[in-house]
Amino acid sequence: MYCVKCGVELDDAEERCPLCGTRVYHPDIERGEGEPLFPRTNESEVQTVSRGGALFIITSIFALAVLLSLVCNLSINRAVTWSGFVTGAVLLAYIVIVLPLWFKKPNPVIFVPCDFAAAAVYLLYIDLAVHGGWFMTFALPITGGAALITTAAVTLCRCLRRGYLYIFGGVVILSGGFAVLVESMLTLTFGERMRIGWSLYPLAACTLIGLWLLIVAICPNLRNSLKKKFFV
Repeated sequence: MYCVKCGVELDDAEERCPLCGTRVYHPDIERGEGEPLFPRTNESEVQTVSRGGALFIITSIFALAVLLSLVCNLSINRAVTWSGFVTGAVLLAYIVIVLPLWFKKPNPVIFVPCDFAAAAVYLLYIDLAVHGGWFMTFALPITGGAALITTAAVTLCRCLRRGYLYIFGGVVILSGGFAVLVESMLTLTFGERMRIGWSLYPLAACTLIGLWLLIVAICPNLRNSLKKKFFV
C-alpha cells in the first residue's frame, strides 16, 4: 500500500503517512465513523399534529365564532336577535364540513340525510324567527325532495359497482321533476293561484338528457362508440 500524495510505501497498520502526514485509507480496514457535519435528528422527537388535535382546534374556532356573535349581539341589542342566524349558519357549516372528519371512514349514506335534516332545522328556526309561515308549504317539501334524490343517488352509487349511467339518467330526470316541485311550492306559498311556467323548460331539458343517458346505458355498441370518439 502506498501513500496517495507522496508515493511512499506504507505498512498496513499505518494510519498516516510517516513522510507527509496524509491520512491513509485502506478499504479492507474498518474505521469508526467521524463526527457528523450536522447534528443528527431523532425521528422519534419530531412532533406532528394529530387528527384529533387539528379537529379540536377547528371546533374551537367554530365555537369562538358562535360565542363572539352572541356576545356582540347581547352587548349591542341587549337580546339575541341576529346572532341566532349566525349561530345556526356556523352550526350548519360545522355539521356539513367538519363533523364527517371526526370519523375515519364517514358513510355518506348516513351523513347526507343528516346534512339535509340540519338544513331543515335551520330553515325552521328562520321561519319561526321572522314569522314567515313558509316552512311547511315550501322549505320542508323542497328540502325533503332534495334529500330523497341526493340520498338515493349516493346510496345507489355506493352499493352498485356498475350502472352509473342508469343512476345519473334517473337523477337528471328527477331533477327536472324537482324543478316543477319548486315552482309549485313557490306558487302555493307566495302566489295567488297555482300555475306551472318556467319549470317546464328544465323539466324538458332534464328529461331529454336523462333519456339520452339511459339509451347510452342500454346500448353497449353506442357506449363503446362514444368511448372511442371522446377517449373516455
